[in-house]
Amino acid sequence: MYPIHFNELPNGYAALENEPEFDPAIHLALEKPETLYSLSDLGYTGETLESAPAKFAATSVFRVLSAEGAETLYHTVKRLEEFATSNPRIERNVRGGVYRSKFLRDLCLSPDITEFLSDIVGLKLMPHTIPHQLGHLNFNPKDIGKNVDKWHVDTLRFDYVMFVTDPTKNQGGQFQYFKGTKEEMAALKKAGQEVPADRVISPAMPGPGYAVLQQGNLVVHQAKGLTAPGERITMVNGYVPHDPRFPDYSRYDQLCHADPEDVVTTEYSKHIAVQANRFLEQNLVQQKFGENPANIAQDLEQAAEMLQFAAAQIRAGKGTMEHFGD
Repeated sequence: MYPIHFNELPNGYAALENEPEFDPAIHLALEKPETLYSLSDLGYTGETLESAPAKFAATSVFRVLSAEGAETLYHTVKRLEEFATSNPRIERNVRGGVYRSKFLRDLCLSPDITEFLSDIVGLKLMPHTIPHQLGHLNFNPKDIGKNVDKWHVDTLRFDYVMFVTDPTKNQGGQFQYFKGTKEEMAALKKAGQEVPADRVISPAMPGPGYAVLQQGNLVVHQAKGLTAPGERITMVNGYVPHDPRFPDYSRYDQLCHADPEDVVTTEYSKHIAVQANRFLEQNLVQQKFGENPANIAQDLEQAAEMLQFAAAQIRAGKGTMEHFGD
């Protein structure tokens, strides 16, 4: 069961009325991707590779929604478009839509999708417990040719990027991976070099409701702008490893650029509380008699470190927004 409740909405958020009900039997059409890329395929080695929750990096295109599901999501997203905001990386995006739309929320929390993605990754996942990391919506900028999003890595471990609109009706607007590490991308940009075309993967999206899945904090990616008038909308949905022993990757200092700081702080603190509580429940509350005292002390220290690190992030506040540019 998802541990965050939506009984109380943040100030300024109101629920949509007269929404359709999400029905996985009607709205989903899950199909496995043909190709999986590993972190090794991207060039990762050593500590980065060993400490990652999974060796999985990204997928080729796969289907998530049925035709009816894609149409229903599109109409829901269009009702949310009026709440679009901007940040230094993205000109038009809607975050927190799961507070306003129950259809979007139920889609993002779908156990069917979570189980399906867990099987692809080879790791049990759960929907992200920061609600603003669920159902993030990107809209194309008003200016033709301006990128939707810059080269970057995500502030979450795993996410899928799904087209809400039909990409085959647009010119441009590709979603792209960098076939390399984030350190290599940083070196290219520092040297003022262009990203080599043969190191850019542009998955061919056959229509709305199709997606790619990635280990977002290690896969460098961007969203190209349209080269002719059109409509391009994508949805990003975030996940965390179900096992709370994996270190959290949420970046409070980066989230403050995208979301209201009062909402970010409450969401982030709840997220850390959930993670720490799950860690304590798994490792200490259910502890059997006779466990090595050193192991118990180590678990207590790790739980304390989770809370102390989060407190330090909140005290530090907003940092410089991180990305690699266009």
